[in-house]
Amino acid sequence: MSREKLLEVKNLKTHFNTENGRVTAVDDVSFHVDKGEILGIVGESGCGKSVTSQSILRLFDEKYLVKYEGEVLFKGDIDLLKLSKSEMRHARGNEISMIFQDPLSSLNPVLTIGFQIAEALMLHEKITKEAAFEQAIEMLKLTGIPSPEKRVHDYPHQLSGGMRQRVMIAMSLACKPRLLIADEPTTALDVTIQSQILDLIEDINKRFDMGVIFITHDLGVVAGLCDRVVVMYLGQIVEEADILNLFENPMHPYTKGLIKSIPHMDGDRKEELHVISGTVPSLENVPVGCRFAERCQFADELCQSKMPDLRVVGEGQKVRCWHAEKIAEQEEAPVYVTS
Repeated sequence: MSREKLLEVKNLKTHFNTENGRVTAVDDVSFHVDKGEILGIVGESGCGKSVTSQSILRLFDEKYLVKYEGEVLFKGDIDLLKLSKSEMRHARGNEISMIFQDPLSSLNPVLTIGFQIAEALMLHEKITKEAAFEQAIEMLKLTGIPSPEKRVHDYPHQLSGGMRQRVMIAMSLACKPRLLIADEPTTALDVTIQSQILDLIEDINKRFDMGVIFITHDLGVVAGLCDRVVVMYLGQIVEEADILNLFENPMHPYTKGLIKSIPHMDGDRKEELHVISGTVPSLENVPVGCRFAERCQFADELCQSKMPDLRVVGEGQKVRCWHAEKIAEQEEAPVYVTS
């Protein structure tokens, strides 16, 4: 059954002006998110995951720092890149919300958490301060914070890391947005709290039937949470697939390397973990051909000289690799069981 397409990103490019000239952090990226779907975006640090999400919300200084190209279509025909500043401010928080990586630096240290949640409600829904605080308490209750009537008067430093992340989720849900962007929301949390936050996001996704973009470097998290996955490398999408295809039949060497790097509970502890050799190149020194060629054991002269297109290789699966089919035949797919 086909779902309603909530967000469609078409050929998005994000150019930054730097001291050394213009660099392109997001290069011709296209994907979509359906209503009620959780889309995972994965890759190493520096691959463009966060910049892509922040570009959707146009969070960078467009006067001096950044230039966007392409289309970001929301609810079918609203191009977010063409909205005025006031229209975009209305969309942020009201229609599309974002959970950032570090809640402590994202929350204002001199304002209570209740006021910070209520502020968005007063701004977007034009309700009284008293009504906004009542809704703020309900949002804290929804995210599982105990004694929300008391916690609403606390300051960020009085809360644990997990509690602060729940506050960020409550704030992002206050206006009941259609799309939630979660940018590595569990990075600084221990595994127990991480599991609780992931369960909360999954519950919210089902309860409100909202679209979710979940950004992470952890494929283990993606396996248990997401419906589809986009794998990014150096500002480009190198593979896109539904969750089962990605783990059962990964086509791109980079995706295979990421999956092999996942530790297994039943693995041999004496055996060293798989490591992808090399590092992500600088945006100021982007390779001419395939951007992964310098780190790929299968790269040949074609890979070094010509960029492959992102092409369809199966139902719902795309890959950016010249030799994907040949590599798939040579290598047995990594075994990883999703929960």
